[in-house]
Amino acid sequence: MRRPSPYRDRGPLQVAMTPMIDVVFLLLIFFLWTASFQIVEYALPSSISPPSNVGSSAERELEIEDFEQIVVRITGEPGNLTYAVNERRTQELPEVREILGVLASIKNDVPLIIDPVEAVPVGQVIDVYDIGRVLNFQEIQFAVEPD
Repeated sequence: MRRPSPYRDRGPLQVAMTPMIDVVFLLLIFFLWTASFQIVEYALPSSISPPSNVGSSAERELEIEDFEQIVVRITGEPGNLTYAVNERRTQELPEVREILGVLASIKNDVPLIIDPVEAVPVGQVIDVYDIGRVLNFQEIQFAVEPD
C-alpha cells in the first residue's frame, strides 16, 4: 500500500509581503532615530592658554574706539615677521596677544581677519588663529586675494 505524500496536494508557494514591509519600515525608523544630524565643526583644535599678564601694557597705550573689524596683517620673512593689528605694528607675538586681549575685552563679536602674505609660514598664521580662539572671538576669517 502506498502512503500519501504531503507534498503532492500542496499549491504554489506564496510569500507574505506585509510582514517584510513592516520590518523594513521599523528598520528605517530605527536608523533615522539613532542617526545624529549635528553640524560638523571645522575648527582647529588648540591647547593654548592665555598668559597671566594679558592687557598689562597694551591697555594704557590703546585708545578705545568703535571698530567694525580687527585686521591682523602678517608680513615679512620667516625669520623676521611683522604683525600689524589694525595698523598698529609690532614684531612680537605676545604683544599681538595683549592687543587682541584688550580688543576682545571691549568687543569680541566683531570679525577677526587674519591677512598673511604668501611668504609667512602656516604655523605663524595658526598661532594668530589660536590666539583669536583663546580670546573668544566669535568670528575668525582669513583674507584671500581675489582671482
